[in-house]
Amino acid sequence: MSDLQAVIFDLNNLKCGVDSSEVQEIVRYQEVFKVPDLPQYVEGIINLRGKVIPLINLNKRFNEGETPITKKTKIIISKVNDTDIGFVVDEVKEITVFKEGDYEPPSDVFKIAHNEYIKCVGVRDEKLILILNFSAILNEKELLSISSVR
Repeated sequence: MSDLQAVIFDLNNLKCGVDSSEVQEIVRYQEVFKVPDLPQYVEGIINLRGKVIPLINLNKRFNEGETPITKKTKIIISKVNDTDIGFVVDEVKEITVFKEGDYEPPSDVFKIAHNEYIKCVGVRDEKLILILNFSAILNEKELLSISSVR
């Protein structure tokens, strides 16, 4: 294990992060074009400088409820299997580095629950932070259906 730089963000009831290498950019929440017949956790699509980006609402994806849209709401853009996807989060808090020993792989409990999207668990100021793997949040079938929206 080595140092891990992560973008830390809030969801309704969770403190999460993502390896900064998975982040292309962070943008303000903007008007969303709704697309019918998509899963409830897909907000719709946005136009980001001429590129159509599907949006995944992480609160809804993790059954954490609605995301109250405020000035602090952000979209984290990440490339997943050659598809740019936006992940809606309540607020981006900071970019931080977890030193070796400040994070560890998820326990077997997570594997039983099929939470492959949890890359590791970090500790910052005595609080636990779930470090997510954006590439594993959607399964192949879900990714295909979302990719077809573009």
